Amino acid sequence: MKKHYSMLLLLVVLLSSCGSTKLTVSDVSYQSVRNMRTDLQKEIPGDAKIAIYPRISSSGELSVVVKNLTDEVMVIDRTKSFFVNSNGTSVSYYDPTVKTSSNTTLDSNTSGVGVNLGAIGSAIGIGGVLGTALSGVNVGSSSTSGNSVTNTTYEIDQPTASLAPKGKANMGRDFLITGIGDDFMEEFSKMAKERDVFRSEIASSDSYCKFSICISYSLDGGKTFEKFVSDYYANSILLSYVRSKGDVNASLRNIYKNKANVLDEPWFLLYFNDNIFGSLNRYVGNELYDYK
Repeated sequence: MKKHYSMLLLLVVLLSSCGSTKLTVSDVSYQSVRNMRTDLQKEIPGDAKIAIYPRISSSGELSVVVKNLTDEVMVIDRTKSFFVNSNGTSVSYYDPTVKTSSNTTLDSNTSGVGVNLGAIGSAIGIGGVLGTALSGVNVGSSSTSGNSVTNTTYEIDQPTASLAPKGKANMGRDFLITGIGDDFMEEFSKMAKERDVFRSEIASSDSYCKFSICISYSLDGGKTFEKFVSDYYANSILLSYVRSKGDVNASLRNIYKNKANVLDEPWFLLYFNDNIFGSLNRYVGNELYDYK
């Protein structure tokens, strides 16, 4: 516990050294997220077929890494794989929209026409076999008369993708979770109206933020598909206003006093609401996971 608190104090020290502009922290807030499963094991069982690792940024943006735990090729159906937000809306991982980006330059020393057709899965953080989730077509043309040279890239999302045995990859789309992140904590601070809030343990049935991830996968070459649904909820929210001559430590101690395991949750966000844009005012820790 002393080690954890020392880490928090170090963050406060860093917050206090932000150049010539005087830093003012109005409040310190914290929220954490858990998996709804009560039988989740620390070590993934050997008979599990698929695992996911949801990663949430300080802004509440969710990305999901999928791991194939089998010795077979796993086919992911992205049309039937969804993110279900806390407001009840669901969005498929498959985006049929064709995205284009163009880059125009003036170069009289170039000539010729080139066409390159190949996988560009790296554009969305995908590597290995799952890189076939996106395909790219690059078309370039130019002349020697000093005319403009335009290169256009077309990114085409695919409804299915394959994941190699024991391989892992990003699902390819990120989603913003309603009710999670520093923007939400700023709004929550306004709603609290300088009243400290310490809800250190919230039941899943009473949570202010619940979201789900559904992955549709096949291990027989796409003949049959199984669904893997993973549910999460925000299990705490704490906020302590800085009241005495900028004493951030006092507010931090209030957070720690009401929730001693602040750094032990599967995912958490510790947020310092300050007046300097871009300062070191947030700390995200740990990772969520699930398996089937």
